[in-house]
Amino acid sequence: MLNLPVDWSTLWLGGFCAVGALGGLPVRGADYAAHPPLDDLLSLPANTTLPTNVTLAAAEKAWSEYLGGAKVLLIRDAYRARRLLHQAAKIQPGDAIGIPANASNDLAESVKHHKALPRFLDFDANLQLTSREADIRWTWTQVVRGLWQPDQAEWLDYADTLPLPYPTERPAVTLYGLHLSDVSRSGALLVFGDENLYNGVHNLRQANDIPNPAQALAQCQRLFRLSDLQTKNLDEVRRGLHEAAGLVTAQGNRLALATGVAVQIPLESDVATFYAYVEQENTPVRWLPQIQPLHYAALRPDGAPDHRATATNLSRWLYVPVGPDYTFEEIKHGVLGIVKSAEYLGVRWRINPSYAAEYAALMDRTYGRGHDAYRPLFMLDPIEAVGD
Repeated sequence: MLNLPVDWSTLWLGGFCAVGALGGLPVRGADYAAHPPLDDLLSLPANTTLPTNVTLAAAEKAWSEYLGGAKVLLIRDAYRARRLLHQAAKIQPGDAIGIPANASNDLAESVKHHKALPRFLDFDANLQLTSREADIRWTWTQVVRGLWQPDQAEWLDYADTLPLPYPTERPAVTLYGLHLSDVSRSGALLVFGDENLYNGVHNLRQANDIPNPAQALAQCQRLFRLSDLQTKNLDEVRRGLHEAAGLVTAQGNRLALATGVAVQIPLESDVATFYAYVEQENTPVRWLPQIQPLHYAALRPDGAPDHRATATNLSRWLYVPVGPDYTFEEIKHGVLGIVKSAEYLGVRWRINPSYAAEYAALMDRTYGRGHDAYRPLFMLDPIEAVGD
């Protein structure tokens, strides 16, 4: 945890020799083990000591309290939760259901198995859905690993992560995975803002649709600590990428516990080159299309109308994993590789042209006009006495 605010904007200035890049930190030995990212901690540990004599009502009450009194239902897995919801919404065979162009296969199949028609929707440069056709009855918004906040949503799918406590808003329904240790009943949580949908799913749910209540309660109990620590580290990584790299990051999610931070590759950079530079720095980062690419059916003539532009929008985002127990050293490691890549490729401080101009002038004064240091590739704000 951080005890004092860090001035990210001046943390790495003037080049990246080996000692500077390490910031005086020791080189780790082969037996050094970093703290795991949240991706590796979502599942309830198999050795968790479970509370005894837990009823379904008690487990759902705990989850409801965690979510500020929301109406909730526990279901055996995410796929079954979607199927019950489709039934409760009285979706008929042939009805059009909107899903993102990069919807997970599970989401698309749950729509098709209900004999409804998945209608693939495009999204813009900020990963927000851009179209809603008149004949679509309901739209699923699926946010990969809780990485960004959707502008508007009817049905939200966060099956690949867990909820944050006390949400400030509630769509008609939000789906979360519970990630229980019982693989056959990994668990799902439906949180309702629409009472009719809640009543419909509640009436349809059978005894075989219920996960292990003790495991569900144990997951709820451990989530308070995870969400508190993870949220603080996400904020710090996001601040570091803003201030040290000067790049756009996705707005923090208010409903789901993000497992990392999404950072956007600027338009002035070639996507493949930027990603290659980041990877070569051994930065713990993934390209977002590697995690959830466009669905193959979205590329067909009857798929997403502008799927090429949508694919391009998706390709400009990188995923920086974050863990709740990350030390400041580990947070710096996640930020530094992106900072270095942005510096080498001339897009550092893309969102702060005035600061970029001052830094470029500093490099000219320090190394002379013909230097190989930072040379911005975007329009700079004018500053006085550049190069003096």
